Amino acid sequence: MSSTASSDKPEYERGVKDAARHRRATEENWIRPTLGPILWLGVPLLLSYLYLRRVTPAAASTAGGASGNPFQNLMEQMMPIKKRQFRVDVKGTKFADVVGIPEAKAEVRQYVDFLTDPNKFTRLGARLPKGCLLTGEPGTGKTLLAKAVAGEADVAFFSCNGADFIELMGGSGPKRVRELFQEARAAAPSIIFIDEIDAIGSRAGKQGGSVSSEENRTINQLLAELDGLSSSADPIVVLAATNFQDNIDKALLREGRFDRKISIEMPDLAARRELFEHYLNRVCTGDPTGRTKDEEGNDLPLENGVSNKALADQLAHLTPGLSPATVATVVNEAALQSGIAGKPLVQLPSLLEALDNTLMGRKHRNRQSEHSARRTALHEAGHALTAWMLPPVQTVLKISIIPRGHAMGYTQRAGTEFHEYQTNATLFADMVVMLGGRAAEEVLLGNPSAGAMDDLQRATDMALKQMLAFGMSTHTGLLSYHPEYTQAGRDFTIFSNDAQHRAEMEAQRLVAAAHQAAVKIITDNKDKMLRMEEALMEKKELTTKEVETLWGPRPTEPSVEALVQEVIKVTGSYTEESSSSSSRLPSGASPATA
Repeated sequence: MSSTASSDKPEYERGVKDAARHRRATEENWIRPTLGPILWLGVPLLLSYLYLRRVTPAAASTAGGASGNPFQNLMEQMMPIKKRQFRVDVKGTKFADVVGIPEAKAEVRQYVDFLTDPNKFTRLGARLPKGCLLTGEPGTGKTLLAKAVAGEADVAFFSCNGADFIELMGGSGPKRVRELFQEARAAAPSIIFIDEIDAIGSRAGKQGGSVSSEENRTINQLLAELDGLSSSADPIVVLAATNFQDNIDKALLREGRFDRKISIEMPDLAARRELFEHYLNRVCTGDPTGRTKDEEGNDLPLENGVSNKALADQLAHLTPGLSPATVATVVNEAALQSGIAGKPLVQLPSLLEALDNTLMGRKHRNRQSEHSARRTALHEAGHALTAWMLPPVQTVLKISIIPRGHAMGYTQRAGTEFHEYQTNATLFADMVVMLGGRAAEEVLLGNPSAGAMDDLQRATDMALKQMLAFGMSTHTGLLSYHPEYTQAGRDFTIFSNDAQHRAEMEAQRLVAAAHQAAVKIITDNKDKMLRMEEALMEKKELTTKEVETLWGPRPTEPSVEALVQEVIKVTGSYTEESSSSSSRLPSGASPATA
């Protein structure tokens, strides 16, 4: 035991002496252990900071300004938010370029006076309006109208889309809203145009859902900028456009932000005539009042008897429901195809072909066998015959068995004007025409084909809407549900299973009655069907005049009243029920008070 302790003592003493010597060396030279870690960490950080300070001025000069925090600037360089140039040159756009919407053009014309001569309105104490919301169907000319206001007033025009404010990086939406209004204030008087504003302004319109915090911040920033506009200090007008006004947040629509809401309707017959004449004057049709020189200044050929006004009138009658954008596309398509084919002029056949290409698709090679082609001819003849024999239905314009798009054949009828109402008689007549092709296959071929499925689906959809949306049957009740819900799944329906069952039973009766009417028309006119089949197999396409040559003039019976009585037999009528119930009212009482 003692021998072991004596042998360990020298090692212990030597360790104590080494520790004391190391402590004395450390106390005498403390700089290295202290500054070493600082230098290893501090020097790289210092170099990074100096580099960022050097890069920041260059980034600020190119981006139009930057924050003083170099690390924030580094983050923005890693996830850049490119500054958008909102200003657009519209000096060449005038009200003369806006055709087919005279009422809307008259309303926005006042904004030109607000920008050019504000004293005309403010001298009486009026406050200049801050914003105007343009609503309407797609292609009605909302964007062109906004550009025309800026072009007429000769002010700066800033254009953007609602989707331009949506970015991956948080805070980019509000930042772009601020940049937009800052640029507009710097260039005042000016116009800000926000297209598809529902892309950022639909906070209150999302049914059953929610919006992100980024979208909320963007909307709130837009509301703040609109409230911050002072008409006297900042002569700025905000124009916005949307196809879905119901989806926009009510706070954005209130007066004081968007004071005026202008609805741009689809063009009627007179407006379409004006639109076609306007665009036909831009192409060479042979009319001396239209285009007479090409791009190189060479004279284009003219043709006697050609009038753009007459062409516009003819095309306008064939195209009810077409938007101004579609009208421009039809004329441009005709000019393109005429140029490709090497024709010297844009003539009526090219315009009609362009109309079919735009609305129904281009022709393609017929891959049908002889038997299938005859079935297609009978199917289309069935549609045409039922439409021809029912006066409430619009006249037949063309019957074709030439494949276009996804259709192996089609029957083209004159459409209804955008503002015309549909009644239970016209809806029933349309259902008879829809089922005319299936009825023709059943009567003349003995069995229908699966190709009639689309017609049957459209007839079923129309019948269900009559019961659940239009309130046209006493048996299903006078309640109306949103038309889209008639096509929705079970999780989204807002009506009971009982209402659905009763509507389906009534719709089944109505579709069956329309089918019986179609079968009767086909059965009574088999000779006309066979003549039409042979003519279609020979010529492939027939126009209204050729149809009238085959079948004679359209009949005047059955009348609308007769069709109404046919519908009443199937579905009932609220007019019939109300008249019988009013007869049971006590004397001196009115239906309203009862």
